[in-house]
Amino acid sequence: MIAALAGFLMGFIGSMPVAGPTSLLVFHRGILARYRDGWAIGLGAGLVEGVYCAIAVHTFSTLRDSLTFFTPVANVVSILLLLILGFYFILSRQRTPEICVEQEPSRGTWGRQFCTGLSIATFNPTLLLTWSAAVAMVFPIINLTLHGYEGFAFAASVAIGIVAWFTILLALLRRFNGRLPLSALQVMIRSIGLGLILISMVSAGRLIFGLPLFPTQPAQYMTSNSWLAS
Repeated sequence: MIAALAGFLMGFIGSMPVAGPTSLLVFHRGILARYRDGWAIGLGAGLVEGVYCAIAVHTFSTLRDSLTFFTPVANVVSILLLLILGFYFILSRQRTPEICVEQEPSRGTWGRQFCTGLSIATFNPTLLLTWSAAVAMVFPIINLTLHGYEGFAFAASVAIGIVAWFTILLALLRRFNGRLPLSALQVMIRSIGLGLILISMVSAGRLIFGLPLFPTQPAQYMTSNSWLAS
């Protein structure tokens, strides 16, 4: 349950900034009132990102189990990455992308748009690095350990979170007739960025005193102070 929720939130929040190629394409289709095509692109890209996330989870779990020094290093790196991401969300500005209106039929293109999203994500090697960094950032913070099918549930939830955000984005574009007030989106993203910074600060404090952010057992609160212990 925790793995599924964490995966959904990571996929949902990570897709919010209108910056990557997939987000721009989905936004573009929404502006042109081609909502089904935009959703197809998001679905195709979300499935591939779920696969990349599964690879990242497996790699992270393998390194954590085989390298004794990996966990303390991951704890420190995760806090730094979370802090950087928080400031990025706060300082980034969402701008309406320049749309070149094209005369293209919207019927019978769902499959082609799905393949477009699929191919864009597949041939974007930075996504694997992005999800590796995201997993290395979040897992130590929430003290998450996945076993067996939980890794697949996490990755599947990431894909669902991505598609869920694109669904909401397209619904908002439909509601406002393609004129989405990006100021509201900016406030939402900045609020999330502030939350990420607060979590990183709390995590740093708990790491210094040797207390996990989300302990799995009450007895973990009785551990001795160690700023590198999880």
